Amino acid sequence: MNNIGDWQFYNHAWVPSVEPHTVPDLAPLAGGELFKQGGVLARYTTQFDCGNETEWWYIIKDKPFDISELKSKHRYVIKQGEKNFETKLINPLHYKEDIFQVATAAFADYPKKYRPQLQKDKFMNDIEEWSAGGGVFVYGAFVRNNGVLAGYAVLSKENRCLHFSILKTMPIYEKMQVNAALVYKILKDFEIELTNGYYICDGARNIQHQTHFPEYLEKYFGFRKAYCRLHVAYAPKYKRLIKLVYPFRKLLHLFDGITKVHQLNGVLKMEEIVRRQESENGKHSRAKQV
Repeated sequence: MNNIGDWQFYNHAWVPSVEPHTVPDLAPLAGGELFKQGGVLARYTTQFDCGNETEWWYIIKDKPFDISELKSKHRYVIKQGEKNFETKLINPLHYKEDIFQVATAAFADYPKKYRPQLQKDKFMNDIEEWSAGGGVFVYGAFVRNNGVLAGYAVLSKENRCLHFSILKTMPIYEKMQVNAALVYKILKDFEIELTNGYYICDGARNIQHQTHFPEYLEKYFGFRKAYCRLHVAYAPKYKRLIKLVYPFRKLLHLFDGITKVHQLNGVLKMEEIVRRQESENGKHSRAKQV
């Protein structure tokens, strides 16, 4: 499905194709153009990095990284990664099979309820697109003693944001700090950009996957939460369904191991966040009137 204006179709939903600090043009949503093309919902955010703690955020790094500011045990982790891996920019076309093997091993470690089924032909086409598009940077981490590709990362550079879109590593090398080696190299290479107003974004709050990677980035590399406000709109045929099942969201969590239920629970979690936001807005409005 093609992009429409500032929107792209991803995983049955319309999400902004613009940088996180930019509010997308809402006309295609308001006019119904998006849902005419399909999809369950549209999600976007406003008030990026508002300064107030909210229930929705992006994980960002907007300052140069200074390893000397870390605790000694955290510095040790990063130095171990540097010692064990050679991390560098690569041409992904030269490592297509190796990248596929890393992704296969990484996804095999995912819980079954959201483990993707890799289609090799499509995956290889994705690698071709990384090479074809400008502003895309692919890093590889190679085991120093045998040259095996142990992990890779993909970033895309826009006007102000560096999207940290993919980082996959082989689980057997994680204790050797392959993740630290990749992240540290990226932060060193983009130090000038971080000094001049860019920020690296690891994405929005993740409610579908059980991952500690955002906390890892915060703990070891000084990433932080850029709080914002979440907005969700539903295609007409799904709007009534969400309204009907919302009161049973706690019951549905008992069946979260089922893939479709897990996906629905993610939508209901977003709906819950939006409703709490609206409730808080109502309280603030009434307080101002008083």
